[in-house]
Amino acid sequence: MNVKGTYCITESMEQYNLEIDYQYYHKKPTHYDPLEDQLDIKEVRLNGMDITKFYWDYLDEDMFIDVYEYAVKNKYENHE
Repeated sequence: MNVKGTYCITESMEQYNLEIDYQYYHKKPTHYDPLEDQLDIKEVRLNGMDITKFYWDYLDEDMFIDVYEYAVKNKYENHE
């Protein structure tokens, strides 16, 4: 199953809005095959400006787990 979604962080006073577009693939485990899953970050925007390269250079290690956990939790919300 492929899921596309957006992980959002909005500061309480709306000073910034961070949006991370992702695609999450998962295949349920079977008796013969273990669970397969993969998260791909597609685009990152800060207040509407594309900062994808900045994300890969500086933020990926800090934010990847948060986005992954969100994608797993919401995998049935926006599946293709």
